[in-house]
Amino acid sequence: MAKRDYYDVLGVSKTADESEIKKAFRKKAMEYHPDRNKSPDAEERFKEVNEAYEVLSDSNKRATYDQFGHDGLNSQGFHSEGFDPFDIFNQVFGGSGGFEDIFGSFFGGGFGRSSRREYEDEKDPDILVAISISFIESILGAKKKIEYNIDSECNVCHGSGASNDPGSIETCNQCKGSGYVILTRKTMLGVMQQQSICDKCKGQGKIIAKKCKECNGKKYFKEKVVETIDIPVGIVDNAKFVVKKLGNKINGKRGDLYVNVRIVPSAIFERHNNDIYVIVKVDPILAIVGGTVQVPTPYGIKNIKIKPGTKHDEKIVVSNHGVKGTYGSGDLFGVIKYSVSKYDSKQIDELKKFAKTTNNEIEKYIEQARREIGE
Repeated sequence: MAKRDYYDVLGVSKTADESEIKKAFRKKAMEYHPDRNKSPDAEERFKEVNEAYEVLSDSNKRATYDQFGHDGLNSQGFHSEGFDPFDIFNQVFGGSGGFEDIFGSFFGGGFGRSSRREYEDEKDPDILVAISISFIESILGAKKKIEYNIDSECNVCHGSGASNDPGSIETCNQCKGSGYVILTRKTMLGVMQQQSICDKCKGQGKIIAKKCKECNGKKYFKEKVVETIDIPVGIVDNAKFVVKKLGNKINGKRGDLYVNVRIVPSAIFERHNNDIYVIVKVDPILAIVGGTVQVPTPYGIKNIKIKPGTKHDEKIVVSNHGVKGTYGSGDLFGVIKYSVSKYDSKQIDELKKFAKTTNNEIEKYIEQARREIGE
């Protein structure tokens, strides 16, 4: 099914500012939160609202979406697959995912069940790494070898942290294996019950009586890995993209690797959206008479003809030599800069002959100046 427009999802205009977007998100998120709204499509709507806010609240993602739509975001590595809407909800509301957490933040207590996310393993299967790439690699794409550490579950206890001996894992005697406890207290509204994670077993319902000797109960080891990843063509600075199944090894499965890309600025190229600008060094004499100049592009040096009388700071265009994109390629603009040329004495003498040649434009200008200053 085709994705809905993010602005329509939040019910805001395309000119909405940050505060309007956040206000609309709060309203929609509370409306569709699965703990409050029991409609069959509430969870899907909740996810949709959070996804829309993640994009529209980020200036870079919003700019990409405004220009290229959902396909543009996908080409930059943003995917809703595996997206957890509670991450965004928690950031804005400051809770741990449950609607009761928000209610409790106003009345000083929790009501009903604790958040399902509190029961999850404390280890995140996904990893975020930051890498630096050159400007040329960002334009052309590249294969990049990276080295990083992952959490890999112990191959003896398989991530349980317990010894394989009998009786190594026991039922928690505080929560009786449920993973949570019920606290009762009196409030101005009457007697209230609060469901909380058991602090003894951390919501697992079981405790380790005998630790695994291999990992000493830590469950995981740090493992150094070296992987080769593909850098997307035309990626922008500070963009993130995901590589599936290169993250932590948890519960017999491999998480994902999220890559944050920083681009080292080029000494000669500048990117403006999908266009690229570059300085073209030209001998002043060649600029006067016209001829062929060498123009650097990310795709190689190109020989381009310039017309006689080409001016300093004048721009020449090399079509389709900018950033290659899903919706077409940008152009490359060469900015003419006169070089400080050095000539031998014989060449200087020849140039002086040309310099003595009458220049009508200069003569007219000086004559006008003489009249104005009264000479």
